[in-house]
Amino acid sequence: MWNAPKRAGVRKTILVGTAAVMTLGAVVVVVDRQTKPVLIAGPMIQMPAPGLVVITWELDAFFSGATVLLTTSNSGRGFLQEADESQILDGRYEATFYGLPPGEPLTCHVLSHRLLWKTEVGEAFEFETPATKGAAFRFIAFGDSGNGSNTQAALAERMADDNPDLVIHVGDLIYPAGARKDYLRNFYEPNADLIRTAFFMPSLGNHDCSTDGGRPMLREFVLPENGPEGVEPERNYWFDFGDARFVALDTNPAGDKYAGVLSHDDMKTIVAPWLRKVLTNCDARWKFAYFHHPIYTGSIHQEIEHAYVKEAFLQVLEDTGVDIVFAGHNHLYERTAPMRRDAIVPEGKGVVFVTTGAGGVSRYEEKRHPDYMRVFNDEVFSYTRVDISGDRLQMEQISENGRVLDRYEIVKSSAEPPV
Repeated sequence: MWNAPKRAGVRKTILVGTAAVMTLGAVVVVVDRQTKPVLIAGPMIQMPAPGLVVITWELDAFFSGATVLLTTSNSGRGFLQEADESQILDGRYEATFYGLPPGEPLTCHVLSHRLLWKTEVGEAFEFETPATKGAAFRFIAFGDSGNGSNTQAALAERMADDNPDLVIHVGDLIYPAGARKDYLRNFYEPNADLIRTAFFMPSLGNHDCSTDGGRPMLREFVLPENGPEGVEPERNYWFDFGDARFVALDTNPAGDKYAGVLSHDDMKTIVAPWLRKVLTNCDARWKFAYFHHPIYTGSIHQEIEHAYVKEAFLQVLEDTGVDIVFAGHNHLYERTAPMRRDAIVPEGKGVVFVTTGAGGVSRYEEKRHPDYMRVFNDEVFSYTRVDISGDRLQMEQISENGRVLDRYEIVKSSAEPPV
């Protein structure tokens, strides 16, 4: 007796449910047509470490999750990783992969998903996991680049054509003041091809620090949190790539025009001991340091302006066997002779200092010609390209039109132990 009303109720529920689903479907279709996910910035690959890759991107999408799919070119294996919801902020997404095969080409797909629908955003791209010990690799160094000019874009395109595995930046990514609102035009757009195929690892410049002590830059990048204890993470950090150790330093002091957060004393008593430990406790064949303010230079910003950098770090860099120090701030290219205790020494007995600040913003004149300066170029925009293979390093300075401005080579003895 109660069966008929029950069935009628079920039928009514089904009809109402069907109508609701149809309505929801119509809404989803309308929403989907009007809010198709749009890739705003990136993708960018970060955090070079064995088996580890972090991919970040910014997405304009309505009520969407996001997934990254990596497939290996050699074995055909696939790795799927959803964006960490705790890292999603203002449309910025972050996906972290562990256990990736070393030194293997990967194809990356970024997917946006809403309910049951998944949409690929942007084009698939290829990159390789970080070079392992013994593997040859190429890196690029440059700085003072981020003003969104045509020159910056042309130089970035040429750098991408060089297919580097790694990029280190010596500061001043974003002019005029390191604000987050300027990152799209002054960083992501001109460097789009470069940042999705090479690990991009920046250091802080004075223009980057002009907004909130440089924290917009720290927010945009995922950098190692292995700096000195008591100092804000990611301002100073180190990483290994192939047979090399790289250390990035924050040389922007607090309380003056550089708008940093560390005092001169902090650099001497906190950062320098950490730097010595990082460069001593490793078996890297090659050692590099990079930061914004040059220790040796003949250009507009004279050495005396940032003598505190020399006072805090020079002896550590010399004692621990650093091969090359890269800096910027002066907008030109400079290469010193090997230096030790302010004197020119034979090849292989000292540190070579490179200013690579001709990244596209403007150019500064070489005003003085110190005896230790081997090569300089203040006539064209340029970047530094370095190839490492075993005991051989080949460095070239490349102009905006592809001309080689300078060549330098270091060959180490196989029997020579790391410092």
